[in-house]
Amino acid sequence: MPIVDALKRQLHRDIVADPVVHAAVLNLYLNGECFPRRVTTYFPATGVDDPALASRVASHLRDEDRHVALYTKAIGKLGQPVVDQPENEVFNEVILKRTGVDFTFDTADTADERVTKLGHFFAHLHFLEKRVVRSLEYHADACAHSASPYVAKVVPAILADETRHVAYTREAVRALLPERAANAVLDTHRRGEAKANLDFSARQLARLVREQSARFPRSRRLVYLACAKAMQAMIDA
Repeated sequence: MPIVDALKRQLHRDIVADPVVHAAVLNLYLNGECFPRRVTTYFPATGVDDPALASRVASHLRDEDRHVALYTKAIGKLGQPVVDQPENEVFNEVILKRTGVDFTFDTADTADERVTKLGHFFAHLHFLEKRVVRSLEYHADACAHSASPYVAKVVPAILADETRHVAYTREAVRALLPERAANAVLDTHRRGEAKANLDFSARQLARLVREQSARFPRSRRLVYLACAKAMQAMIDA
């Protein structure tokens, strides 16, 4: 929708215009990148049997670690501190709760159960990364107007990595599972992520605008709060 697209573009430009607000949003991205190293049940795909897929998973993890370093430096360039969010405030965890699927490996798992869990994990990653890519597209566009040349370079570089992640994770689901099962798994995670995105976006947008109200133009501040309220209403409908 053109109006929604225009609002998102303006929001990201308002975010980038102020270093405190910009750093707060970069911290949201950063905490998502830190998540795989903060929990013990994430990335069960380290046990995948296919050497080519295992290599891509290892590359994915290296990308995540590099993104942590890049976001950390970018936040520092803005003169702001890194903030560790509670686990339940990280987008990854919000998706997991909304989806309600446990893909933790267990020693008692059969080979089929293990493959199914891997399929669920890659489907989870696919929709997570797909949403991050869309957000970073808006943010990269806004960062072209950033006062920080470093941030303007970092965000597009991370976006390129995340775009690769979107493609291979969907391919992995299709390679691991029969077509009907793959479709069902992808649909489960698509619906879970869509709810999670509304939940996460509504809460984070409302909190950001309220905590940093003086840093947003008054007219758009009211619009952004109305958007947050509308997203919350969509969840509750």
